[in-house]
Amino acid sequence: MEVEEMIGKVREEQGRPFDVKQLTTSCVANVTLSMLFGRHFDHTDPSFQQLISDVSQFLTSYSIPVQIFPLLRFFPSFKKNLADNIKTSNNVFSFIDNNIALCSEVSKFFAVPFW
Repeated sequence: MEVEEMIGKVREEQGRPFDVKQLTTSCVANVTLSMLFGRHFDHTDPSFQQLISDVSQFLTSYSIPVQIFPLLRFFPSFKKNLADNIKTSNNVFSFIDNNIALCSEVSKFFAVPFW
């Protein structure tokens, strides 16, 4: 399904050059999230795009020096980076929690008693 989506988006560009990073990231994230939550996310869904942006920001701002020297987290530049990382990780956890709750509601709806 994601390969078809990707091919469709490439065809829409009609040979024009474009950056495939966002498209590839969305497709790979959608495959992973489909396995976790059992549903396909629309590529234009704002919460899905925000999740991709947050994870990307978190991975690019990860600081090895802070991991090696924890005292650095008290310096202003590292402190701001840490605050941003906490905010993005809270957004990611919120997305995950919301989708787990949605999956729980759906499974309750389809639950069939065994007796």
